[in-house]
Amino acid sequence: MDHGLESASALQAGELAGVLDAMREGLQVIDRAWRYVYVNAAAARHGRVTPGDLVGRTMMECYPGIDQTPLFEALRDCMERGIEGALENEFRYPDGTSRIFQLRIQTCSAGVVVLSIDVTDERKLETQFRHAQKMEAIGRLAGSVAHDFNNLLSVILSYSVLLLEDLEPTSPMCQDLEAIKRAGERAADLTRQLLAFSRQQVLAPRLVDLNDVIRESNRMLRRLLGEDVELISHLEPGLPKVKVDPGQIDQVVMNLALNARDAMPQGGKLTIETKLVELEEGYVGMHLGVSPGAHVMLAVSDTGQGMSQEVQSRLFEPFFTTKPVGKGTGLGLSTVFGIVKQSGGNIWVYSEPGMGTTFKIYLPRADKALVPHLELVPKALSGTETILLTEDQEAVRDVARQILGRFGYHVLVATDAKHALYLAEHHPEAIDLLVTDVVMPQMNGRELAQRVGAARPGIKVLFMSGYTDNSIVEHALLESPMAYIQKPLVPEAFAQKVRATLDAPSLVPEVSSEAAIA
Repeated sequence: MDHGLESASALQAGELAGVLDAMREGLQVIDRAWRYVYVNAAAARHGRVTPGDLVGRTMMECYPGIDQTPLFEALRDCMERGIEGALENEFRYPDGTSRIFQLRIQTCSAGVVVLSIDVTDERKLETQFRHAQKMEAIGRLAGSVAHDFNNLLSVILSYSVLLLEDLEPTSPMCQDLEAIKRAGERAADLTRQLLAFSRQQVLAPRLVDLNDVIRESNRMLRRLLGEDVELISHLEPGLPKVKVDPGQIDQVVMNLALNARDAMPQGGKLTIETKLVELEEGYVGMHLGVSPGAHVMLAVSDTGQGMSQEVQSRLFEPFFTTKPVGKGTGLGLSTVFGIVKQSGGNIWVYSEPGMGTTFKIYLPRADKALVPHLELVPKALSGTETILLTEDQEAVRDVARQILGRFGYHVLVATDAKHALYLAEHHPEAIDLLVTDVVMPQMNGRELAQRVGAARPGIKVLFMSGYTDNSIVEHALLESPMAYIQKPLVPEAFAQKVRATLDAPSLVPEVSSEAAIA
């Protein structure tokens, strides 16, 4: 007797069904009359039925209309022409939900065999990854555009202010210059929103109780939402602190609330909820970029119109809006996205047409206290110190020089980093402050500060830029907001930052060679 055949026969008789039911892959055998001959446990789970619901019945009986689908066409090609293949099929359940299955179709003596694997979670992660890549690319573009605009706006706004100071208040030109200045300020607001989206704005984080921020926001929200929108708050007491810029989180809440109001033109309910949650590995595995552990959740929900999947896929893109022309800039939600991401958190949206919308923000619990930085407000803006100004954009360099000169400073002007190094090494008298752009060709502001500091020990440094480079922030170059000024430059704010930096010895940044930017 052949003991191998005997063992196989015993397996087929007693264990084969158990082996097939233990498979992760679904297995269906369909005969030439389109009846289910065999369905294993995984295939039944995929269809949310039992094998007994299918076996002995035709596909058309079990799933009316299936014979009009691309899946059935592939099955027919396999059954009648022997064309085996693979495809992905989105199976929609009676409750409206769906799952994505990877199918492999093969011929067999009875008809066809269909192997199925649930790949829904994998496809969701792939979609999230592609969306994250797209948002990253858009963010880089937005940051570059904002940087270039901030250089232009520095010139427009500063010269507007300087000319207004030189003119008599009764001059007919004052009204035109004021209009130019107001337009420049509106443009600066737009670039600030672009910088927020691209995560390139300077934040002033501190440890805060999120509930306190929400309570403060609610006072304003009740007036903004109108009488036909009911505002409900569910704030979990005793929340741990989070490390955020409270002003920016307040802007997040405002933008989400105003967006919800627009989605409820006939009125409704807006619910703001906070809660301590533990994000476990299962959740993290399904949400790209999320870290496990304790987080403070902020949820903003409305009973409005809801959104389609297509709208949700573009929701956080700058300038994307579903509102009529002239009713919105399309920057509100992109600003929210950037602030949350730059604060170390994540944001997810859950919505269905006609079913309202919920935004959930997860901010990591702060593990350690922050050392507070106190910003010095100078009593006077003028001075007589010597300042080494380095800026590669000629127009920005000229207006910065004029501003510093008007406030009494002696200015050494460098057209680039190499020129600045030469002046630092050869100027015969003291240099009190280096004011440098962050991003320049050949050598960036951080490297320049390091090398000037070696030539002039104790020199103070003030960085300026139209955007902040993430690597600079991560390496803690900007240890205090006073060591950095964000463009566009305007005369009084620029002079105030210069004076404050000169008056505060502690603001000299520690620049190490290890942290220098490549």
